[in-house]
Amino acid sequence: MKRQILVGLSTLALSLVSAPAFASEVAAVNQQSVNIANQITPRNLVTRAYQGSFRSQGIPRAGALDFAARRGRVTAEDLVNVAIAQGRLAPETINDRGYLNNVESFLDNLDEN
Repeated sequence: MKRQILVGLSTLALSLVSAPAFASEVAAVNQQSVNIANQITPRNLVTRAYQGSFRSQGIPRAGALDFAARRGRVTAEDLVNVAIAQGRLAPETINDRGYLNNVESFLDNLDEN
């Protein structure tokens, strides 16, 4: 009987210890899902900048954005950092060369849209 009580208490103690760890893993996965759901495409990022969605962050709109991008005053990294600050991109996106190249390509072709 003592053995069963000891096993039961040990099991209970282990479940109490592992529950918070499991909960934090679930929270991390949920946060990652939220980040993925909020991801903005490179094209939409540049389109939103062009439409003036980031003026309050110092990103010009329309022709001024095209001019600033051509002069190197607004870069793909600038737009990605604004989107990260708004929670529209995961912070690690700033290191994603493919994403940055796509944003840069859309910036380079603003006058063709």
